[in-house]
Amino acid sequence: MSFFEAMLLGLVQGFTEFLPVSSSGHLLLTQELMDVQSPGVLLEVLVHLATALSVMVYFRNDLIRTVREFFTGGPGRHFALRIVVASVPAVVIYVAFKKPLDAALESPIVAASCLCVTGGVLLATRWARYREDRVPGYFNALIVGFAQAVAILPGISRSGSTIAAALFLGDDPDRAARFSFLMSLPVILGAGALQGRKLLTGEEPMPAEWVPYAIAAAAAFVSGLGAIHILVKLVSKGRLYLFAPYCLLVGVGFLAWFGIRA
Repeated sequence: MSFFEAMLLGLVQGFTEFLPVSSSGHLLLTQELMDVQSPGVLLEVLVHLATALSVMVYFRNDLIRTVREFFTGGPGRHFALRIVVASVPAVVIYVAFKKPLDAALESPIVAASCLCVTGGVLLATRWARYREDRVPGYFNALIVGFAQAVAILPGISRSGSTIAAALFLGDDPDRAARFSFLMSLPVILGAGALQGRKLLTGEEPMPAEWVPYAIAAAAAFVSGLGAIHILVKLVSKGRLYLFAPYCLLVGVGFLAWFGIRA
């Protein structure tokens, strides 16, 4: 993996992890387009840690307040428990359907098809309505958690599906975005830990050259911060649907390309 490839993959991961366009789908399609083989487990671990760190930095005040109030009592405890509830579906579904999901994660055609689905969901948010006095509970958190579980598929945006689900349930856009980003931490860190286990057990060898991986991680962190800022601003203005044409264009474009190559 060259320095340029490492930086490009890191930028793609950081931007698409949080913008509602699917990071797994874009990484898969980028590798297919560039004819680059997956750089391996170490890259996945580092970019996951980098994007998780970008969430922690951007939402550091919310994170600190939630942790403090979880132990001392207050709204933060309810918020933290909702994150726990929302994290359960992804774990259960991945464990139950690990083999077919792992196969789907290697399929560019699945990624392109699911990007079209993401585009349709994002477009539908244009007609979502919310109530300012609505306080989301654990049932809402569970529904948003199922939306996150579906996003295990490449091409289904995690941020897009979870924010869209919250908006369809009538949640406030700012609160929906904040919950989506903070609930991503257990999933992102969990995915990194699962991949990291392969390195610790020797199932995957450590690379001899670390510099490209460090470049990819740094690029993922910086682009992740930028992506979070952009999405928070757009969601607060009710413009999540603006990403729909891009997802539909990329999805249909790649499906057409695969059809020509076949």
